[in-house]
Amino acid sequence: MKAVLLVGHGSRKKTSNEQFVNFAHIVGQKCETKLFRYAFLELAVPSILDEVKICVEKGAKEIVVFPLLLLSAGHAKHDIPEVLKKAKKLYPNIKFQLENPLGRQNAIFNILQERLVEKQFQIERNSLVIFVGRGSFDKEAIAEFTRISDHLGEKLLPADVQCCFLVGGEATFEDEIKSARQSSYQHIYILPYLLFNGILFKRIQKSVSEINDQRFIVSETIGSDQRMVELVARLINQAL
Repeated sequence: MKAVLLVGHGSRKKTSNEQFVNFAHIVGQKCETKLFRYAFLELAVPSILDEVKICVEKGAKEIVVFPLLLLSAGHAKHDIPEVLKKAKKLYPNIKFQLENPLGRQNAIFNILQERLVEKQFQIERNSLVIFVGRGSFDKEAIAEFTRISDHLGEKLLPADVQCCFLVGGEATFEDEIKSARQSSYQHIYILPYLLFNGILFKRIQKSVSEINDQRFIVSETIGSDQRMVELVARLINQAL
């Protein structure tokens, strides 16, 4: 039997973990497998090894591991593979199939644009979109995020789009909002490239509230949008 293990990052914020769990339950209903489980990489339970154990106990001979991550950075390239190495030592007869993170997807671009529209965004020259990524010390991940930002910028012309990072990366979020505050833009939209409302999203909200500038508007995270559910379920089913 082939099992699916959906892996989320994990957060110190309970509501963010709950959002992932709810998302996982909905995705699981659309997956073409009898055994669908979810786990967290860190900061929350159940862990990957906890759920691998359950999959094996329930009769799985192969486990498809799908990382619910936006970009391929350290977690996807190193941390999850390291955990799976431990799993392979514990269960040498089980086959593990690690899938890629989400990467560039049209569905995600559409959701991002809708998050702006929800805040009455209009494509105008006097509008600035600050596209905020988590950030990484992985150069390939930074380059990929920059390409995503450039593509988004093409869709939002003639409005301007600037990308920045919360952790890692040269352009910091704090520097970007400081620069934007000194600009002549009439509308400044903060667009988080984050899946759920965790600690990083709260950091964005706090930083914007502290500058007390009415031009700044914070959009919602990607969240458990139905298009995300369909996208993840489709990618998982393709891997089965």
